[in-house]
Amino acid sequence: GGYDDWFLPSKDELNLMYGQKGVIGSFASDYYWSSSEVDNYGAWGQGFASGGQYDYYKGSGIRVRAVRTF
Repeated sequence: GGYDDWFLPSKDELNLMYGQKGVIGSFASDYYWSSSEVDNYGAWGQGFASGGQYDYYKGSGIRVRAVRTF
């Protein structure tokens, strides 16, 4: 009975989510992964305190927020 169409948002989708974080709710003032890669070693993350987007080493432990539809 569960859903199986969850995905990790792109950096642009995650930035739109940051802009609507008050409406969506339940975001920590922390960093979240996007599905957008920088290269073989890095991917983009979104700061939900600052609003900035940063490239992170893929071995970094930051939060995720999966979505079903955008």
